[in-house]
Amino acid sequence: MNIFGWGEKQFRSVWSLEKDGRYGLLVGTAHFSPHSFKKALTRLIQRAETVLFEGPLDQESMARVVDYGRQGEETPSLVEALSPEAAREINRQLRTRQNANAASGSLADLLPPVTADLLETYARGVRPWMAFFTIWSALLGWKHSMDMEAFTIARKFGKSVRYLETIEDQLRALDGIPFERFVNYLNQIDQWKSYRDRYYKAFLSGDIEQFTSMTGVFPTRCESILARRDPIFFEGIKSDVEKGPTAAFVGSAHIPTIRRRFIEEGYRVTQETA
Repeated sequence: MNIFGWGEKQFRSVWSLEKDGRYGLLVGTAHFSPHSFKKALTRLIQRAETVLFEGPLDQESMARVVDYGRQGEETPSLVEALSPEAAREINRQLRTRQNANAASGSLADLLPPVTADLLETYARGVRPWMAFFTIWSALLGWKHSMDMEAFTIARKFGKSVRYLETIEDQLRALDGIPFERFVNYLNQIDQWKSYRDRYYKAFLSGDIEQFTSMTGVFPTRCESILARRDPIFFEGIKSDVEKGPTAAFVGSAHIPTIRRRFIEEGYRVTQETA
C-alpha cells in the first residue's frame, strides 16, 4: 500500500479565487515530482483563458539558465564547504542513483560525463544554486516537473501564456540565496529521505501550514526567493484575474503569502482537489 498516495494523480494544492464575477485559480506546484499530473493539470488549465508561470519555460530560456549556472568559477564552491561525512554520503548516493540510471531527465544530464567523484563533477566551477539543484534532482530521481507539464498543456490548448518575471529576475533571485543555506542543507543529507517523504505528503494534501513549517530549512526559503518575489507575483496574478479567468502556477512556498493577500483584498479563496 502506498501511504503517501504517490500513485494518485490528484492533489489539493489548488485554490479558487472569486470576487465580483472575477475568477482565478492559484496552483501550488512541485518543481520536482515522482510522477505526472497531466490529467489534473489539463482540467485546471481548461478552466482558464490566461495561464501564468513564474518565469519563461521555453527551451531557449531554460538553456540560458543552464549556461549562466555553469559560469561559477568566481563563486564559492560546495566541494570545499561540505563536511567530509556529508560529501562521502552524497557521493555514495549519487553513485547508487547513477548505477540505477535514476537520474535520467534531471539537471545532472545537462552536465559533462561524470567521474568517480560525482560531487566534484556536479559542484566544481558552477554557481552554488546550480550545484545544489543538480545534486538535489539527481538524488531525488524524480523526473517530472509540474511547471513544464502545465506549460506544455497550456500551449497545446492555445491559452494565453504570461510570465510573472523575466529570466534575469529569476537568475538574480537564485544568486541571492545565501551560500550557507546550501551548505547547511546538504550537510544534513542523512535526513533527506524523511524530509522528502513528509514534503510530498504535505504537498499532495494541500496542507500549506504543515508544508510551510517543515520546509523552512530548504535553501530557497529565503528573502531573495520569497519575500522579494511574493508581492510581485501577487500583483501580477491579481492584474490578470481582474481581466478574465486565470490559472496561476507558482511554487508551493509562494502560496501562503499570495493566498493571504487575496483574502485581504476581499476574494473568496476556496481550496479544491485537482
